[in-house]
Amino acid sequence: MKHRRLFAAALGAGALVLAACGSSAPTARSATSSTGSTTTTGYGADHHDMAGMSAEDMSHMTPAEMAAHDDRGFSALENGVEHGHSFQQPISETDRVELARQLTLAREVALQYPTVADAEAAGLRRAGPFSPGLGAHYISFGNALGNADGVMSDDDIRKPLAWIYDGTHPDSPIAGLFYMTGMADAAGFAGPNDVWHVHHDICIKTGADGAVDAPLGADHDATQAQCDAVGGNLIQQTGYLLHTWVVPGYESPEGVFSHLTSTVTCDDGTYHVVDVTKVGSRTTICADGTE
Repeated sequence: MKHRRLFAAALGAGALVLAACGSSAPTARSATSSTGSTTTTGYGADHHDMAGMSAEDMSHMTPAEMAAHDDRGFSALENGVEHGHSFQQPISETDRVELARQLTLAREVALQYPTVADAEAAGLRRAGPFSPGLGAHYISFGNALGNADGVMSDDDIRKPLAWIYDGTHPDSPIAGLFYMTGMADAAGFAGPNDVWHVHHDICIKTGADGAVDAPLGADHDATQAQCDAVGGNLIQQTGYLLHTWVVPGYESPEGVFSHLTSTVTCDDGTYHVVDVTKVGSRTTICADGTE
């Protein structure tokens, strides 16, 4: 049980610094905020934001063109090329039909727990703080060691590692799902676009209520000495992980399997965060302090 708890916690704690990773830019939107209230983030017709642009698109822009765009901090969440994948690879008609069926099932699974209150009532526990682009991950410890073969059977789709929420309040709504496998070359969902990722050297702490924090940040390459100093447990490597944005209203402009989604923001409509290595036991890394 201890091994399962720590392994699952490490996977979920990866959510902490996944907010420092990204692949493309956000869109202006009117959406349900992470506190459950509705906020509007809008720009005038003369404002250019980076709606729908991939990292490759932005790489071809001149400095002047970049300066004319405001992505509200989304590009600052980028953390190297390991998450900078394109999600526009061709998919066969056969795979497209099967993927549509799989994602319909995944959506039904996500909507089993519409709010954080529903998740907690079902025994799920928060892993890491709320992060713009990522939301808040609520772990199902019983699903932590599932999907050993890396193929997404219907049973595997019904057992995500975590449900992802747009906030940590009882009424914060569901935004997506978080899957895990132990296979580096996981077949995953139908088609080529589910790019799985892994994290290394994460220091985690589990609270009395079962919630998980990563006081040094995930993907921080924490040392054993650093982790010991904060009373944590050092996880050398997580399993292979995948975000799946299937909830109506949270369909990711960056792709259903994008590492980050621009549909999840801080309450001020930005993606600005505090230093993730100094988060400690905070429930949010938003610079505006909202969750």
